Amino acid sequence: MRNTSVAVVFILAVGCRSTRPQHASDAPASLAAPASAAASTGPTASARVSVKPSPSTPEECRACGGLWGRHGLAQKEGCLCRTKDAGKVCRSKRDCESQCVAKDEPDTEVVDTGPPAKGYFLGKCHPYATYFGCGILLRQAVNPETLDVAPPRICVD
Repeated sequence: MRNTSVAVVFILAVGCRSTRPQHASDAPASLAAPASAAASTGPTASARVSVKPSPSTPEECRACGGLWGRHGLAQKEGCLCRTKDAGKVCRSKRDCESQCVAKDEPDTEVVDTGPPAKGYFLGKCHPYATYFGCGILLRQAVNPETLDVAPPRICVD
């Protein structure tokens, strides 16, 4: 019975592996998860962006400059709307309509040379309201942090 359980776990693990690119920057636009209300709030109340329902037809999708098709691991048909701040330099997702995505070796903004140096890791705002894939997502940058260890890569679907 124990060998059967191990075999089932192995089959599930192998069968559930993603074939998506490992780097968010390598992912095609069709691999970008719906933005939540938390992901669309800015640093101040006046800069907050309201979350609109996702377009449900290809025509509505074109209106937001989006990509209609099957997206994510579930391959659910839907729309990936473009963000207005795509490519803007950011410290955290609070600075973006969607996610703040850093390179594998993120750029930094040093505010205290230390030692240790303190500051912020920098990324760019994701071009779509949704994000799928693995990458360095900069979540919160309220206070300067030590810059000796880059944030971890995480996967979102």
